[in-house]
Amino acid sequence: MYLAKKPDKADPNEARLSRFTCCALSGEPLAAPAVMDRLGNLFNKEALVEALIHKRLPKALSHIRGLKDMIPIHLHPKPNAADQEVRFQCPVTGFEFNGKSQFLALRGCGHVLSVKALKEVKSSSCLVCHKEFDETDKMPINGTEEEVEVLRQRMEEERGKLKEKKDKKLANGLSGSKHAAAAAVADAEKLESGKKGEAAPAKRFKAADHAPAHANKKVYASIFTSSNKSDFRETYSCRSLPLGRN
Repeated sequence: MYLAKKPDKADPNEARLSRFTCCALSGEPLAAPAVMDRLGNLFNKEALVEALIHKRLPKALSHIRGLKDMIPIHLHPKPNAADQEVRFQCPVTGFEFNGKSQFLALRGCGHVLSVKALKEVKSSSCLVCHKEFDETDKMPINGTEEEVEVLRQRMEEERGKLKEKKDKKLANGLSGSKHAAAAAVADAEKLESGKKGEAAPAKRFKAADHAPAHANKKVYASIFTSSNKSDFRETYSCRSLPLGRN
């Protein structure tokens, strides 16, 4: 009897090469524009956008909620490699982007560099664009299980902080609305009470009514008002004279 043929095992070298040269979603060769998720997986942006729109992401990629979870990356092309399987390399060391060397992406600018390049050139700025970065900006591409776990924990922490900040902002917004409503009610009540407490218009009085007992009312009133009109009559012969003189 013949033994049943066992299924061929996947070549680990081929699997490794595929992770660095192909989109983790479509399996197509990596091409610009390319993106990386928070766990170090590589994608062609177009394929990922289409999957997000049609909600076709596999369960293994459920941590991707939208393009905000992706980091645009810049892969340095390898000279004269248009028809080759490996088409990218480190812009500093020239190491091929094939999985044999460790690579990482800088989250701030998206440039992809070999780990060796950053070890040899001690710098806190990108070796390509010179943008400043810190250790948390270094994201391993297709890293080890331990590296992926660190990235996952960091991702969850960042999401937790973002949610906390959003909830706090929402709570402050509601609190502010309540204060504004209370202030509006208080102002309305104050205005209403002010209207009720307004004094009636002051009555007008004549100065003559308040003249001293022995004073001439007409003379006393003339001190405060000009209501007492002159009996002077203007005539043709005196028109040029100052008014009030006789």
